[in-house]
Amino acid sequence: MIRVTTIYAASAGPSARYYTGYLTEPDGELPGRWMGRQASAFGLGGEVSTDALESLLSGRHPVTGQVLGRELLDRVDRHGNVTRAVAGYDATFSAPKSLSVLWALTGDDGLAECHD
Repeated sequence: MIRVTTIYAASAGPSARYYTGYLTEPDGELPGRWMGRQASAFGLGGEVSTDALESLLSGRHPVTGQVLGRELLDRVDRHGNVTRAVAGYDATFSAPKSLSVLWALTGDDGLAECHD
């Protein structure tokens, strides 16, 4: 199963705190790590920090703070309709509930491996 959540630029601070804090609390997920060519180009490596993630979600360079491309601002058209600036997307992949239930009922380690 896949769930995609839109991350809006206006909520960059709360989103960064959620992804670097709440999700990694005891018994949560492992902290995120910077990976890939773009991370290297930005001078990022190791564990994701709240400040660097907030900068990126706000459309700014995570080290220098310089605006990257067009500034991420919500826009209001002449009719008063608001278009929210999108910073990114969070794609969450998870096993179907039926697998989780079957694993809980049987204790089959093979199902646990599929789940993780």
